[in-house]
Amino acid sequence: MKKKGIILCIVLGLAIVIGGGAYVYAGTKTPAAATVKTSALAKGNLQNSISATGIVESNTKVKVSDSSGDTIEKIYVAVGDAVSNGDWLCQLYNKQTDTYTNVKAGNSGTITAVSAVKGAMASGELFTIEDTSDLKVRGKVKEANLNLIHVDMPVTIKSDATGAATFQGNLSKIAPTAMETKLSADSTTKNAEFEIEVDLPADVSGLKIGMTTRLSIVSEEKNDVFSVPFEALVTDDSGKTCIYIAQENPDKAGTQMVAAIPVSLGMETDSLVEIAGDQLTAGMAVISQPQAVHPGDSVSLEEGATV
Repeated sequence: MKKKGIILCIVLGLAIVIGGGAYVYAGTKTPAAATVKTSALAKGNLQNSISATGIVESNTKVKVSDSSGDTIEKIYVAVGDAVSNGDWLCQLYNKQTDTYTNVKAGNSGTITAVSAVKGAMASGELFTIEDTSDLKVRGKVKEANLNLIHVDMPVTIKSDATGAATFQGNLSKIAPTAMETKLSADSTTKNAEFEIEVDLPADVSGLKIGMTTRLSIVSEEKNDVFSVPFEALVTDDSGKTCIYIAQENPDKAGTQMVAAIPVSLGMETDSLVEIAGDQLTAGMAVISQPQAVHPGDSVSLEEGATV
């Protein structure tokens, strides 16, 4: 019995020693480094814009009319024809006087509409002449955006008909009063819209009169600045705004740790915010989701990321 008691005490003692050692080992074991996703800090351009729609028009549009009641005897032009000032457009015949007269172009341009009909009486608009090389976009903006725009703002123009091509214009006119709008069947209030005009440069190959366009009026722009997504920002214990970066751990070569970099904020877009600070340098590995880590933490980079 005495021998069995001694053996039992030895077994219990070994168990206590082994268990205590395992506890100490577990308590001192370094936690696994969190894996973080990073993006290299780089300078770029930020832009805020206001969306609008519009129709391409000519700055020079002349309607040629005649209300003499004379019969239209001949038509000399068709839609798409280029004409010069003084060119004959059609011939009229006056039966009472048995005389012929010609309706002439009062300006140079392109025939964009022909209302004259051979054999009919001249009684109003007969032709439309437009300068297809001097274009503008007539559009409209919503009331809520009116105070965000002003004349001379740059405008980017796109059209489904021209694919990925973009054209640059200039906001030249903002109407002082709202456009007339009709109430919809399920609405009791009007959503006021204001007419605008956008001047286009001479070389806008692909844009044609009558095309529907999408306008981006650049209301704010900054070039060559650092920016990050909003979710990359954190606030430290002192209330300062920071970004977290992954940098090499000076105490353990080949590993990375989290460092906080204080920043000041500038211009904002829908997804990005401008940042500035004395410690910012291009190429810094900005941690995309910093809320899960803290300064000083060891981290490993998501596969493919570099510091």
